[in-house]
Amino acid sequence: MTGPRFDFTINLGHVITFGGLIFTMSMGWSAFDGRLRAVEKTLETATATLVEQVRQGSMISALDQRMQRVERIVDAR
Repeated sequence: MTGPRFDFTINLGHVITFGGLIFTMSMGWSAFDGRLRAVEKTLETATATLVEQVRQGSMISALDQRMQRVERIVDAR
């Protein structure tokens, strides 16, 4: 019994298979890249929203402190 023999010739089936593999990989990479960009944009928007909410929270806190001072002045009179 002899060992397996490999035929190293290239035929049309090999070329079509390899071309299909390259095409499928490039389309998959393109779809992945598009989805990754969408996630990055969503994350960017969420970060900007969070920063704005923190800024508004500090402004509300400062406004609340001012109101409390005014109430103390009014109550003292």
